[in-house]
Amino acid sequence: MTTEDERMARFARTPAGQRGYDAAEVDAFCERIAAAFQGSTMLSAAQIREHEFAAAAFGHRGYDRDQVDDYLDRACVDLEYARRGDAPHPGPERLSPRDIQRLRFSAPPPGRDGYAAAEVDTFLDIVAATLAHAGPTGLSSRDARAIDFCPAEPGGPSYYADEVDAFLDVVVRTLTEQEQAHTAS
Repeated sequence: MTTEDERMARFARTPAGQRGYDAAEVDAFCERIAAAFQGSTMLSAAQIREHEFAAAAFGHRGYDRDQVDDYLDRACVDLEYARRGDAPHPGPERLSPRDIQRLRFSAPPPGRDGYAAAEVDTFLDIVAATLAHAGPTGLSSRDARAIDFCPAEPGGPSYYADEVDAFLDVVVRTLTEQEQAHTAS
């Protein structure tokens, strides 16, 4: 994602009768994300994940919640790459085994539980192997959707659950696309 991508983010409006996210609030937050990519403000992936948008005013159609959430997931991943000085993977939804191997999750914030790091790391190895050997074997999108990590033992190594959960969304999308491409061929 580039600064221009952040500024040009467009989301569909919700159907009549449904309340999406407040459009002005989403637009303002997208400007903050663009500023973070420019380096003119500090915004972490965790702050993006934790941000909550108000619902659109009654009678107004807001932005589609799923589209905004997907966009924020991609922004978090790309912001982490930018923070480390790495080039992002080509294409917002496609992951490569190399992306998985370079991925690092944050520790949970103070007072918050996290997932057991060893369990998440084992899962990442399986995801990387699946992506390296596209086909009907390996982890399925259904398996990834159903994964349930154990909480870390108190004082044990752990990863911030919100980051892992957001990344799981990207894994599910990638595996679904891979399965559809395999079925079509």
